[in-house]
Amino acid sequence: MNIVIVGAGRVGQTLAEKLARDGHDVSLIEVDSTKVRELSETLDVQLLKGNGATAPVLRRAGIEKANLVVAVTDHDEVNMVVGLLASFVFDMPRIVVRLRDADHAEGFDLIGRDHPGEHVWVNPDVAAVDRIASLLEVPGAVDVVSFMDGELVVAGFRIGVTSDFAGVRVSDLNLLFAATPTLAVAIHRSDDWIIPHGDEEIAIGDLVYFAIARDHLADVLPLVGVPKDDRRTIMIAGAGPIGLELARRLEARGGRTVLIESDEILAQEASEQLKDVLVVKGRATDQALLEEEDIDRVSTFVAVTPDHETNLVGGLLAKRLGAGRAVVLVDNPALVDLVNQIGIDAIISPRVLVIGLALQHIRGGRVRTVAQLLEDRIEIVEAEIGKRSLLAKGTLSEVKLPRGALVAALKRGDRLLVPRGGDRAEPGDRVLLISTAENASKLADFLAE
Repeated sequence: MNIVIVGAGRVGQTLAEKLARDGHDVSLIEVDSTKVRELSETLDVQLLKGNGATAPVLRRAGIEKANLVVAVTDHDEVNMVVGLLASFVFDMPRIVVRLRDADHAEGFDLIGRDHPGEHVWVNPDVAAVDRIASLLEVPGAVDVVSFMDGELVVAGFRIGVTSDFAGVRVSDLNLLFAATPTLAVAIHRSDDWIIPHGDEEIAIGDLVYFAIARDHLADVLPLVGVPKDDRRTIMIAGAGPIGLELARRLEARGGRTVLIESDEILAQEASEQLKDVLVVKGRATDQALLEEEDIDRVSTFVAVTPDHETNLVGGLLAKRLGAGRAVVLVDNPALVDLVNQIGIDAIISPRVLVIGLALQHIRGGRVRTVAQLLEDRIEIVEAEIGKRSLLAKGTLSEVKLPRGALVAALKRGDRLLVPRGGDRAEPGDRVLLISTAENASKLADFLAE
């Protein structure tokens, strides 16, 4: 496809790089001339300096020949204007924009209702809340993504010395879970990401992602080595859009929730909106405050302030003071690498989440969900198998997926299964494909309509 992207922030850069690697012709528009100059040395895309919310700049970027426009600047208003121009001036068939404000999203929906084509908005804050909520449902996990209408989760666990999986070959998981759809689908070991084959042995210290039927989570967690924790208190640092919405969801679910906010106005507003959540004014890095609020009785500490360094320090302090698990919002790639070395349990990256949501709509066709794992090195795709899909042309061992890719699950009607090499996929089945990011573009024919 010919794709025009407006906004060369972290999301725009990563998305442009990924789409170019997939073989698309990408034009990236950025108003900051310094950033354009720097990116021209690293990105293999057409870079244009200019205001992407203007028709002349969009024309220079080739919008009249484009199949898709993506607007991912940091400003909702700019993204809305890009969407309006793409829709009403250039009759673009497909538009994806990043919007944080619910009122803007409602307006964009109205635009799509009155104009033909596919109009999609993605909200990084909502995506972050969804991912955190999924994490809280799976004790001990460092990352959780739901698929197959919530019936299947892909959850990552750090393998410790008490895990029954330590030293077990991937193929032997069939013996442990003969009647349970469970499969090891990705392993992070040192600096390597591995799509495991049957002879791969799980080692102590590995971060292993398992595809698990939600109904069987309780059977798998003890074998992973997740210690039993009866604590039910969740502590949230930051009453911004992410923290406030997460607190609302936890309030509706029940249980004890504590929300810490350093800004007096935000703390007051949160206190007025949340009836069953304890709102405390203070800093997430204040040891005395954390101890006063019984941090050692907290099952999970979630830091989602706008300051990512504060989130890191708060998470480390909470863990040192006895919190069971620390989840932090970090969107700086340099800090993400640091997190893996210092003992934070889980990170939330809105950048990675938005890219997955955008790819889900960019890929189109029968693709239902796209998710990136932690460092954007592994991609998971849920799709419906079409009649022309290569997956339906023989057994899974005969169709020969690219190296570094595997079928993790199939759903046929109401039946969810982890397929073996001799199984066949059929048109209409839902399939979950795991692939390295480098090989993701090679799966197009396997997902043909």
